[in-house]
Amino acid sequence: MIGVESGSQEMMDWMKKDIRVEEVLQSAEMCVRHGVGAIFPFIVGFPGESDESVLASLNLVKQLRSMSPQFETPIFYFKPYPGSQITDEVVRQGYSLPQTLDEWADFDFVGSSGPWVSQEKYELIERFKFYNRFAWGPETLRRRPLQAVARWRVRKDFYRAPVEKRVVDRLKPLPKLS
Repeated sequence: MIGVESGSQEMMDWMKKDIRVEEVLQSAEMCVRHGVGAIFPFIVGFPGESDESVLASLNLVKQLRSMSPQFETPIFYFKPYPGSQITDEVVRQGYSLPQTLDEWADFDFVGSSGPWVSQEKYELIERFKFYNRFAWGPETLRRRPLQAVARWRVRKDFYRAPVEKRVVDRLKPLPKLS
């Protein structure tokens, strides 16, 4: 697992990540060369994160996924956890953390974005995640038609009118994680 977090070097520096985007790509190339699968997790939806930063992350996800079907690139939304500088800042700006154990038990750790992610940005990210998952995964006869459409959509960054996503969501909904 290589914790990338962002495709934007500016965001990596802001998060105080001690890596560079170029190093992520070098690591990925070594994994490909030696036949090693890897997980490259990303986080989007930070408070104040620019659209350009989100797009840089999505572009790096595409680049990594297209390098090897053995690569996974899960995308998570920022969640404010106590003790981090980012959380301290959002609390200073008025965000309320859960105050009781019951509130923390009900806190959505995985499935949703924070109040700083617009509905439009959320839909873009969710549609991208869907098509990216199908575009570069293992090829099977059953998946091939959807894979072809998903690869076209990902290459063209065309996520409007996600008919295929609606069909798959209806036929095989993803499980609720929290």
